[in-house]
Amino acid sequence: MVQLSIILLLIYVVIAVQCYRSASHKGYPKLFFTLLGLVPYFNLVVWVYLLFLPDLKSSRQLGSLES
Repeated sequence: MVQLSIILLLIYVVIAVQCYRSASHKGYPKLFFTLLGLVPYFNLVVWVYLLFLPDLKSSRQLGSLES
C-alpha cells in the first residue's frame, strides 16, 4: 500500500511539473496551474486543458505588431 501511495505521489508531481512547464511556455500563471496540477483526480483535466489553451505569448506579440 505504501508503494502505491509513493507511485501516485510521483505521478502527481510529474503532472504538476508538466503543468508548470506548459503554463510557463504559453504565458499563463505558473503557480496557479501548478497548484491545480497537484490536486488529485483534477490534475489530468488541468493538464489537458493547458494543452488546448492558446498561446498567450504569441498572441501578445501579434497584437503588438498590428498596432
